[in-house]
Amino acid sequence: MRAYIVRRLLLGVVVLFGVTLVTFFIARVIPSDPAARWVGGHPTAEQIARARVELGLDKPLHIQYLRYMGDLLRGNWGTSIRTHHPVLADIRAFLPASLELILSGILIAAVLGVPLGILSATRKDALPDHGARLVSIGAVSIPTFWLAMLLQLLFFGYLGLLPLGGRVDTVVRLTYPLQRITGSYLVDSLLTGNWPVFTNALTHMVLPALTMAAYPLGLITRMTRSSLLEVMGEEYIVVPRAYGIPRSVVYYRYALKNALGPTITVLGLTFAYSLAETFLVESVFNWPGLGQYASQSILSADYPAIMGVTLVVACTYVIVNLVVDLILAWLDPRIRLEG
Repeated sequence: MRAYIVRRLLLGVVVLFGVTLVTFFIARVIPSDPAARWVGGHPTAEQIARARVELGLDKPLHIQYLRYMGDLLRGNWGTSIRTHHPVLADIRAFLPASLELILSGILIAAVLGVPLGILSATRKDALPDHGARLVSIGAVSIPTFWLAMLLQLLFFGYLGLLPLGGRVDTVVRLTYPLQRITGSYLVDSLLTGNWPVFTNALTHMVLPALTMAAYPLGLITRMTRSSLLEVMGEEYIVVPRAYGIPRSVVYYRYALKNALGPTITVLGLTFAYSLAETFLVESVFNWPGLGQYASQSILSADYPAIMGVTLVVACTYVIVNLVVDLILAWLDPRIRLEG
């Protein structure tokens, strides 16, 4: 186990090195002038020239890359051209909002998707199976931005039950100041006992979390169904049923545990994927997270910020893949951690 973890971490370092190399050189060929954006509106040629020297853009690309890697290893991720703040500080400010949204969506998807998949598998070709498959196909097929606007139109426009966007109402934020601990409004308000902010933030969370949950809900439902159907045909499942052991015991004690492997893999990969794909949901709901920060950085050709976000997503993929493999090995001892 220890040797396996070391090998995977070393492989992750190689992957991250490749990500920095590719992202660095792609960011430099974008048809834009970062030096002009750094100076601001209506810059003079002299100001742009000074900015190029200040940003190190006057050096050859390989020298710029070596400097970037040296700063990266020292914990300096560069300075955002758009905000003029350290990229790492910006990521720390925007990442908690995205994590709060993604984890809420994944939790909803898992709580609803796994039971739907079990119901679909245990009632194969019956009405519940058709209904669950219809829900899963619809959840995967609906465009995210369209679902977000549809939920806004229904719950805010017609019913008036939930807020349109944002993380918390301005009046609530000013009346009940929230002490920042983790950056998550729900967690920080719980830790500090700030119940007005907690309830208000929870209502703001419902619509974007449901939107984030739609795609993983469809994947989890279909994966749970197909995996459980495959396991239910194995001899160690058929024989206990032939001996008269109750179906619920066979399904939930033996079959489900071995069928959850692909579902856990999908959950992990969906979490990492959502971290890079939240910009649509965050844009529609005006959610100040990492996705919105990344989209604004791309529009501004802010290459230090783009590279910082890309590196965070790559690290997330590496860590999530390792964690998923370890969980699968714990759930199923037949799996040998090799390679």
